[in-house]
Amino acid sequence: KTVGEAVAGLSDVKTLIPVLEALGGRHAKYGVQAEHFGIVGQALLWTLEQGLGELWTAEVADAWSKTYATVQKVMEPALIKASKQVTVASLRGKGPMELVQTTWSLVVEDLDTHGVKLFLRIFEIAPQALQLFSFKDEVPLEQSAGMRKHAAGVMKTVGEAVA
Repeated sequence: KTVGEAVAGLSDVKTLIPVLEALGGRHAKYGVQAEHFGIVGQALLWTLEQGLGELWTAEVADAWSKTYATVQKVMEPALIKASKQVTVASLRGKGPMELVQTTWSLVVEDLDTHGVKLFLRIFEIAPQALQLFSFKDEVPLEQSAGMRKHAAGVMKTVGEAVA
């Protein structure tokens, strides 16, 4: 149904975008995750290739690939936004341990970025703490390979502790 709506809406992209955003948001309720879009895209293109046979030319493949990429580009952010809202709603009534584990599962999606943010915040609060680390002279600090490695290790340890 989603692909059909996308194809039907190609002639009016301004109308199609809100439809796809709404579809992306609804898919969060079904447990769809961002990485599923690539899988569906591969399966869709394969299915079309099988169904079209010799009509599946390079031009047709390119047109379908671009169309699906557009669908994914619009739906995926809406799905991610809605997933976070669904998760926030699901936190109500959970005990402390379950709250920590559930919220950690959201952070773990981008552990490296959060680890860097953690250390940058530490050094913002207590600048003298930077002197304790071997990467203290690496600049810019937010791009420091040493800090990134250390931050990733700390975040991994936190994850193991709360698992």
